[in-house]
Amino acid sequence: MEQEDYLMRQINQLARVLGELLLDFIGSKNKGQVNIGIETINQVFKDELDYDIDELMNTSSDIFVNKLITEKQFNNNCFEKLAEIFLQIADSMEKNERKMLYEKCIVIFEYLDMSSNVFSVERQWKKEQIKKYL
Repeated sequence: MEQEDYLMRQINQLARVLGELLLDFIGSKNKGQVNIGIETINQVFKDELDYDIDELMNTSSDIFVNKLITEKQFNNNCFEKLAEIFLQIADSMEKNERKMLYEKCIVIFEYLDMSSNVFSVERQWKKEQIKKYL
């Protein structure tokens, strides 16, 4: 029981870190400091996940979600925040990198649709917007 509580605290901490990272990136983006924001995200990803954005982008979509669940104990909350981070970053990336990030967002959103008991209109809208781009 103690080990389960510890694991849940770790997962919740990761979700908080991702949420704070998202807010920090949006702040950097609003100040015109996108590159600094991306560097910060990369550093936090390396520190917290042992991955950087490129490694996550280049992970095969077939194993992407499962890899984060098994290796990093991601839950739906973590995936929601990761997708939001990817969406924010994608706006400032080159076309090819943007496409890769959008594809990962679709994979995440489809996983969340299957694993969640709650239908999200916002998530559906985001998927439709991404698919229009792709």
